[in-house]
Amino acid sequence: MRPQYLILAVPVVALVATVFLPFVNTATLWFGLPSVMVWTAVWVVAICPALCLLEFSKRQREADRAEALKAGER
Repeated sequence: MRPQYLILAVPVVALVATVFLPFVNTATLWFGLPSVMVWTAVWVVAICPALCLLEFSKRQREADRAEALKAGER
């Protein structure tokens, strides 16, 4: 597995583990909302930057590779 994919694995594991975490899966309120809802919302929002980092790092690697090939042709 490439290291870039570990960035995406963290929020996914946190979402999958939601039902098994005792401090999340209780009848408590965080910020006036159920703890499971807040936990899930935070990790869903965290997935967006993780996907962005993954996408842009891939594009940058491809652009660097294409530029190196172009420079090698000269």
